[in-house]
Amino acid sequence: MRKVIAVLGVVALLGFMSYRFLFKKDDQKLLDQGIEYYNEKKYNEALIYLEKAEAFNNTEALKYSGTIYLESGEPQKAIPKFEKYLQTVDPKSDDAQFALNDLGVAYFKFNDIENAKKYWKKAAELGNTTSLNNLKELETKIK
Repeated sequence: MRKVIAVLGVVALLGFMSYRFLFKKDDQKLLDQGIEYYNEKKYNEALIYLEKAEAFNNTEALKYSGTIYLESGEPQKAIPKFEKYLQTVDPKSDDAQFALNDLGVAYFKFNDIENAKKYWKKAAELGNTTSLNNLKELETKIK
């Protein structure tokens, strides 16, 4: 009897997982594929899928595409991604801290020190230690 219940449980679980995969929204499928390429550091391929997910208003894709642009030396393309992403998240969330810090990094790489400081201060006020360290390091370099 236990084996039958276990088998039924496994069948039900597999059925549920198949249902979720088959009926997952298009934007989520695109986001998932983009994240997979992102994790493999295949940034060009990732951007193709992430930008398609963005076209479906998938805001999570903005975070990843912004990060790709930041990591690949294109901070001017990262800035609008992070700014738009910030408009969609809870301003006190961990996601906001992440985006504010990375927005500061993008501005810093773009040699806009004032905006970098502005966003790092906002992130540090929310408890982001990386931003706090960035501010401290920046202050020691300025002196």
